[in-house]
Amino acid sequence: MERTREAAPTLRVARWSVPWAWVVFAFALGTGLLMGFVVFRVQSLVDQNTDPYFFGDMGKSIADGNGFEGFGSLITRRAPLYPIVIGGVYAVFGDHQKLIVLLHVLMFSGTCVLAYDMGRRLFNHRTGVIAGFVCALHPMLLRYIPNLHLETQLTLLITLTAWLTIRFYERPTVAAGALVGLASGAAALTKAVALLYPALFVAGIILACRAARRRGEQRPTPWKPILAIFVVMGCLILPWTARNYRSSGHFVLISSGTSDAFLRGFIFTETDYITLRRPPYTDAENASNAYFEALAEAEGTVWERDDYETDQILNKEAKRRLFAEPGPVLRKSVIGVFTFWYQLTSLKNSLLALVLALGAWFFAVIGWRRARREQRPAWLLMLPVLYLNLVLALLLALGRYSVPILPALIVMSAFGVDTLLDRRAARRA
Repeated sequence: MERTREAAPTLRVARWSVPWAWVVFAFALGTGLLMGFVVFRVQSLVDQNTDPYFFGDMGKSIADGNGFEGFGSLITRRAPLYPIVIGGVYAVFGDHQKLIVLLHVLMFSGTCVLAYDMGRRLFNHRTGVIAGFVCALHPMLLRYIPNLHLETQLTLLITLTAWLTIRFYERPTVAAGALVGLASGAAALTKAVALLYPALFVAGIILACRAARRRGEQRPTPWKPILAIFVVMGCLILPWTARNYRSSGHFVLISSGTSDAFLRGFIFTETDYITLRRPPYTDAENASNAYFEALAEAEGTVWERDDYETDQILNKEAKRRLFAEPGPVLRKSVIGVFTFWYQLTSLKNSLLALVLALGAWFFAVIGWRRARREQRPAWLLMLPVLYLNLVLALLLALGRYSVPILPALIVMSAFGVDTLLDRRAARRA
């Protein structure tokens, strides 16, 4: 048993309280194992192809000592950390995909515990408990456990980054900054879209410190801890940058593919795909590939013959469309803000994701309004949500891309539920 750090009358706990972190972990472990080894095998709602992006093959190559050989000089728009993790598991325990599913279950359970602790730290125990259990039952978070998709790992790392930024806000030491840099660097090495978030967080910290000083509080800007974020993050990423230069002869910080995603976004936001009259993950994907093949042919080459060459061709087309077609760019970006929350493989899947997202946002708005009245730093939760939503809206915003920021949104939603429960109790009193 563990002692509570604060009174939590809404849970009616005594001095010796329930060890909620362990309860949440155990419950998430159960739902994760159930999804990973039972439910996924008998369902027909989603494709049962467990390795559509060949991360398992990359892991086998790494485990066999061949590195990324055969997967392109820039490993075809991928970031390296997820296949490296798979390769590490295979190297130690052997080539067994079930081990990766088990690893995903542990990552998922850790994510749920982090959601619990963020709710507890920022708001109260009941909010944390609600957040932890909702995460453990959320279909979108459970969905990627049985597959070799990077979403489960990325969700853990982005949630860990959010949790560490809360710790940094509470006590901005150099060690806290180093941990934020470590987690955010690992997230960026899992998917490069996370790369710019630490800079946005630092801007938020600087503004928060200035606002506190205007209120008469003693809150100096923690410059040394801020520097530690970027130093550690750079030390983590730059070895992979050096590897890219040795492999391709060109500077590529983490991965190529920004222009690829930007151009695909024009097709995925066509009316037939956003209304799910045609399946985006097949028809829109095929239309995008045909578009890129035509661009490469016009340049006298073959699409994906060379990773860097293909990326340069797409960069050229992306720049042309960005400046020559501002209207379509704006249209696809605005639509992408919404498709980020629902556009999946089928109408049924997409409707489920949409209903879940609308419900989460409804309660999150209630929680946000209360947090502002009580001057709680809820921006630490909403900043990663809005960052990923808006960045991917500019590029390519699909429903599964919202998964990594769902825990942060769920914590904010849980505070909204907590608010409504308090109002109900007050009316009964």
